[in-house]
Amino acid sequence: MTVKPFTIAAAVAVIIATAPLSACGSSPSASGDGATVVRFALETQDPPYSYAGEDGTPKGFDVDVLKALDRELGGYRFEYSSVDYQTALAGTKQGRYDALIGAFFATPARAKQYLLSKPYDYYFMNLVVPEESPIDSLQDLDGKTLDPIVPTDGRYTAIQAWLKRHPDISITVPTVTSQETFPDMFRAVHDGTYDAVYLSKAQYDGVADSLGFPMKVTAPVDAAGTVILYDNSQRDLRHAVDGAIDRLVDDGTLPKLNQRYFHQDDFALARQLGVAPRES
Repeated sequence: MTVKPFTIAAAVAVIIATAPLSACGSSPSASGDGATVVRFALETQDPPYSYAGEDGTPKGFDVDVLKALDRELGGYRFEYSSVDYQTALAGTKQGRYDALIGAFFATPARAKQYLLSKPYDYYFMNLVVPEESPIDSLQDLDGKTLDPIVPTDGRYTAIQAWLKRHPDISITVPTVTSQETFPDMFRAVHDGTYDAVYLSKAQYDGVADSLGFPMKVTAPVDAAGTVILYDNSQRDLRHAVDGAIDRLVDDGTLPKLNQRYFHQDDFALARQLGVAPRES
């Protein structure tokens, strides 16, 4: 995901572990008990995924995912730093952090800069259309036009992947160099310039009261896997975590976290939408 509601400009580091962070570098450090310490960056302002609680400690869905992974993995111990969006990205690329979690889509640009995990969750897109519109699905947009998307936005990668899976459907997806604000997107569809906005319901809900007109939000029409971003040296760590993700999906741990935070099984819904692999 690219568009996020970040409001904190400076990094606010909060370390949750008994051992201090090691100096900046490209390799995890060893703790006193022999476990490999993994330095995870989390975002300070991206609820419900991760945010700083009233006591300053990281909280949210992504934090609980990391805690479950830490319990599942032998030989590792995770430390968490809550930092702002840009600091998290730059710090992971430079090796200050070993990995970053924050509801990120896998995109070609990110794959060039980081190692990417397999999906540990799925993020769902809806269509936002005029209240009287008959559009309820991406199939209904055949021959129509979406509100423009910046090519580096994870939504652009997701919609292009959907179109590859549905070659009989033709949807025009204009691109822009600078993304509009959410209210501007919805106004452009409300006034008939475009036919739909491809965005999450939560992002519409966040500005709906300020629009001055109602819009219709469809049920989820598509999804994209959310992945952990690793410093490029962390191949062994990625391999270990990918295995743990598989086990936590199979034993129901991650679906239960979905239910707790989102009131649905994201993996089951993603399978229904043809995005996640079918159960064998």
